[in-house]
Amino acid sequence: MKAMLLHDEAGAILAISADVDLKKAGSKFTQFGMVPGPGQRKLEIELSVEQEKKSSRELYEEFYLDRATSKLVKKS
Repeated sequence: MKAMLLHDEAGAILAISADVDLKKAGSKFTQFGMVPGPGQRKLEIELSVEQEKKSSRELYEEFYLDRATSKLVKKS
């Protein structure tokens, strides 16, 4: 599953947004997004099957973004 990730320069996850069909969900909005602030970046990533099953909170707590590979890495 693809997700949009907002992160800081150290790779800390600040926000996660999964693709959603807004029309199907009954929303009057046609699009949505995140706007990075100073020192922040956004990146579209592919979540692994394991990561996909986790809640956003678990992803924030258990993973960080490796900026060199643009992949989520489990914190040690």
